[in-house]
Amino acid sequence: MTASAEQKTYTDVVQDYKELPPYSTYEDGTYGGFNRELLDLFAERKGYTFVYEAFPVKRLFHEFVNGVGDLKYPDNDKWALHIKKDNEIHYSDPVVSYVNGVLVKPDNLGAGLDTIEKLGLVAGWTPIGFQEQIENGQVSLLENNSYAGLLKQAITGRIDGAYSNVATSNHYLNNVLGQPAALAFDQSLPHVRSARLLSSTKHPELIAEFNEFLRDEADAIQELKLQYGVEAGVVMN
Repeated sequence: MTASAEQKTYTDVVQDYKELPPYSTYEDGTYGGFNRELLDLFAERKGYTFVYEAFPVKRLFHEFVNGVGDLKYPDNDKWALHIKKDNEIHYSDPVVSYVNGVLVKPDNLGAGLDTIEKLGLVAGWTPIGFQEQIENGQVSLLENNSYAGLLKQAITGRIDGAYSNVATSNHYLNNVLGQPAALAFDQSLPHVRSARLLSSTKHPELIAEFNEFLRDEADAIQELKLQYGVEAGVVMN
């Protein structure tokens, strides 16, 4: 790029998932929600313009490491390692804390890993902590393209547990399915507590600027977090 207005326009690659509360939405070609507001605030503070290019989750990381886009949010240095392994990727400081784990019927809380034979998950996800059980045939995976569909399978007993983002699942249980007590996060099963980050294969300088933004605009970012509930109920160890 030349030193012009074009230099200040960057592309962020995102999921084309229609509704991924409390984080994002994507409908009629428009990306929205907490993720969009966070990145637009960063762009506004730095005088940049961000455009958003959406892909299905199964293509997203392949496109990113093949040079499509300038930035990816969210990302994490532990996600899609089999795709990223030969690429240098720069990551920001933590932005939003999250928990990925298994939701089960309340009566099955604490029943143990041996009770999980059919594990449901959103298409494209990897259930971290279950690899040995998958390889030896103890656990079989059933993918679902819909969060609501995944949770309904767990509620009706078609699967033994739903591996997913806990904040998103709770949002669907509370606000979409209207069954807040139908499933519960089982902390005794393998789960991941980590954070959502901004990443780039091309622009380490943008990542450095974003880290400054996280510090300088901490109050504004916290207001956004509270508005969307992206960390509601998430307590990091």
